[in-house]
Amino acid sequence: MDITPLSIAVGKSNIQKHDDIVVTKKASIDTVKENDKQMSETVHNVAIDPNIGQNLDVVAGVQKDKNEAANKQLQQELKWAKDKQKMLNVKEVKLLQMREIAEQGKQLTSLDPKDLNRLNDRLDKLSEQVSAIDSDSKRTKDGRKLE
Repeated sequence: MDITPLSIAVGKSNIQKHDDIVVTKKASIDTVKENDKQMSETVHNVAIDPNIGQNLDVVAGVQKDKNEAANKQLQQELKWAKDKQKMLNVKEVKLLQMREIAEQGKQLTSLDPKDLNRLNDRLDKLSEQVSAIDSDSKRTKDGRKLE
């Protein structure tokens, strides 16, 4: 039996299979390249669209403006509250001074009219100051008076 014709037939078969694989690989590579090209064009076309993302930008800008306005209002209210607290602290000091004057008056058994007038004048001035502070502390931040 002659092996040469069989060997040639098997060799031709292997060469044919190898050629088929090479052709298939080349076709696959060409297909992948074409798909990549189409995908790149699609991404490029989408990226060029200037309308994409505008709604989000507008919404974010509006929210930022609202946050800034709210922050500004809170800062003003904080300043107003601190000013009110300062006024109340001054009012407390004035009331304590009035109490001291009243205690001094109680302890003295006999007051000459001059000392009595001096104490009353001090009390009157402190009373006027307390009334003014009280009136100012009852005003809202926009100047309206609380009832």
